[in-house]
Amino acid sequence: MNKKRLVAGLLTSATVVGLFAAGGTTFAAEVDSAESEVGIGFSNHSPGVNPGPLEIKWAPINLNFDDSNDYTQTSFNEVTGSKMYTVVSDTRGGGTDKWELNAKLGNLMSGSTQLVGAQLEFDALKQGYTGTAKPELPGSIIAPTGSAAVTAANFTLSQGAAATKVMEDGTGGTGTFQGASAMEMSNIKLNVPSNVVNAGKEFTGKLTWSLDDTL
Repeated sequence: MNKKRLVAGLLTSATVVGLFAAGGTTFAAEVDSAESEVGIGFSNHSPGVNPGPLEIKWAPINLNFDDSNDYTQTSFNEVTGSKMYTVVSDTRGGGTDKWELNAKLGNLMSGSTQLVGAQLEFDALKQGYTGTAKPELPGSIIAPTGSAAVTAANFTLSQGAAATKVMEDGTGGTGTFQGASAMEMSNIKLNVPSNVVNAGKEFTGKLTWSLDDTL
């Protein structure tokens, strides 16, 4: 069993995780990872750090939220307005192996000051991917194929909370799709309680993507 991680900046990141399932022990093996940065006051994609038959092919490098640092705001849109993609490629071949893509938001900090209560929100949609080019280039994202699925239509990730499963494959017991599946992120926002963003401060943190294979 393997584990991979990819850290992308939030400006997003990934960690090694093991899963313990009720009714028995399920060991999750992380096989790739990527980081995307998350920040206020500061978008492209990069591959995972450990290529192989199961890998994170692409993940966002940065998620940037407003460069004006208006401390009266409580909702910051991702400044590019672009759709972002995390792409998982599986070419392991046959079997009944599964994989899970998880996301975890770390603390957003400005020095020793935390952006308390901040939450990352985005809508999610399953798409297909073809070729080798970055997903933002024309022709890379195609109509969805295969058996992978996103686990919800939208997600809210809170700082310091447990990792959230955002996409998976192999749950039908017939093995996984041999190809690439993309989770499309849109309407990306960073929401904060009122009066917690300090004027003149820049907050940065990590969104951790963890790709685990499970037997």
